[in-house]
Amino acid sequence: MQSKLFALTVLSCLATAALAVSSQYSPFTLSLPSFTEQCIYHDLTTAEEALVVSYQVLTGGNFEIDFEITAPDGSKVVTDRQKKYSDFLVRSFGLGQYKFCFSNSYGTALKKVEVTLELEKDVDETVFTATEDIIANNAIEEIDRNVNKMAKVMNYLRAREWRNMSTVESTESRLKWFSILVMSLMVGISAVQAFVIQLLFKSRSSNYV
Repeated sequence: MQSKLFALTVLSCLATAALAVSSQYSPFTLSLPSFTEQCIYHDLTTAEEALVVSYQVLTGGNFEIDFEITAPDGSKVVTDRQKKYSDFLVRSFGLGQYKFCFSNSYGTALKKVEVTLELEKDVDETVFTATEDIIANNAIEEIDRNVNKMAKVMNYLRAREWRNMSTVESTESRLKWFSILVMSLMVGISAVQAFVIQLLFKSRSSNYV
């Protein structure tokens, strides 16, 4: 009974610590006007670190951007073209400063991009050696996998909602201008018809005189 209680206590502490660490890497949003580029930077200081990079376009036109990752030695690690969303694991490309560039080269609309940078480290095995509890180890790994899946699904659904709202707003704007154009055409055609009819009646009255 005590071993189970101890295992649950360790599990609770590790889950709280994982949530506290993950909260430090909350997503942030970039605004990309048409034909502009923005870059962010991050340093990897140890060989054990791995950087998880993910992005998704929330609003703007066709929701497509270009994305590049540049290693510390200047080489291009990743080059994405016309993508709406993607995620990468940056590892084994050298220590130093990495550059992540986003460019809006498609369309003239302002695009909002949600970006997440998160350090991924191996789980500390000393805790499990001290507790010698395989059940707690498996439970923590299962919780971590489920939390990651839930986070990815929620981010995807939120991005879909943003894109759908952007499409709806764009459609409403197009319908408004299309309605104005149709009304203008109707007024113009009515004016031309009235002018032609008036001209015909004037010509007939002048013939009778």
